[in-house]
Amino acid sequence: MNVAFLSLGGNLLDRANYLKKAVEAIRTTCGKVLQLSSVYETEAWGFESRHKYLNQVLKIQTELNPLQLLNTIQKIELELERKRDGIKNSDRTMDIDLLFYNQMVVKTETLTLPHPRIHLRKFILIPLSEIDGNLIHPLLNKKISILLKTCKDKLQVKLYHAPSPPKYICIEGNIGSGKSTLAKALSKKLGATYLPEEYQGMRLLPLFYSNPKLYAFSLEFSFLVNRFEQIADCFNRNKGLVISDFSIYKSLCFAKVNLKKAEYDIFNKQYESLFYKLPQPDLIIHLNTSTTNLLGNIRKRGRPFEQTISAAYLEALRKAYDKGFGELTQISQIHIVVKKYNAELEKSLIKNIVKHLKENFG
Repeated sequence: MNVAFLSLGGNLLDRANYLKKAVEAIRTTCGKVLQLSSVYETEAWGFESRHKYLNQVLKIQTELNPLQLLNTIQKIELELERKRDGIKNSDRTMDIDLLFYNQMVVKTETLTLPHPRIHLRKFILIPLSEIDGNLIHPLLNKKISILLKTCKDKLQVKLYHAPSPPKYICIEGNIGSGKSTLAKALSKKLGATYLPEEYQGMRLLPLFYSNPKLYAFSLEFSFLVNRFEQIADCFNRNKGLVISDFSIYKSLCFAKVNLKKAEYDIFNKQYESLFYKLPQPDLIIHLNTSTTNLLGNIRKRGRPFEQTISAAYLEALRKAYDKGFGELTQISQIHIVVKKYNAELEKSLIKNIVKHLKENFG
């Protein structure tokens, strides 16, 4: 039986799942997997990409000769949607390299052993060293652990920790942007608990729109307390995924537009005392549409007290939303421009959101 070392890596689509599939395919078609390194995440080597790689090294026992093994792993790459475009370094779903085969040294048009760039790549040397730091490179006559210490590769290689499934998603946006419609549809698609904003003090809204200066603070403070109670109660009762058509953060956006500075300072202190007691969303989906569309949607839903909302007010809210949610850098966000909300668009939005969840949360 022969011993070979393989390097696996990919940076497109569901990276962790492609690694698992590659390992299973190698186990099925190439031989016994003797050792499996941890999974590491690194930037693309040799070219620029916004997609980070997941890498792993395997030690296998195989009856295949080197060419048979190379042909087999290339077939696995194709089965895992590897696109060979003739570019040496590029984004791909799966790349499998044959690093070592016993202590064999080969150089032909189709195969080079050992792999010629092992000593240049930390994303290979680190997981390889984890498996067998004392392994001797047959050409360089040095241990892998020594090659790692002297490697000049500057790319960071970090242990990869699979993200936890999302538990809290917020759909956000201006008045009339379609938050509730999308939140309901996405909740149904994902089998999640739908948390709609149900405001008990709705009687204050007509008063606010008729006299904003007089009722703004009472309105915003009531909204803040109501949102806090809804979110806290929901997470006390639910352990699965929750999708909401509002977030606690919107309280600050509206407060910045509706309150005077002195009132806002008081409001912000109360906001901060409640904010830290709530779970943070795993994902915020921010819907952005034109003021014309917002006014049209507001007219369609027919709430009498909303019919006096002006384009200027909606524009002020849009700016507050853009600034406020732009500062939430610690939370994953998707920003979606909605030209006209309809069934076809909703289907497309949900498809893209589900894809984002798979790629970022597993």
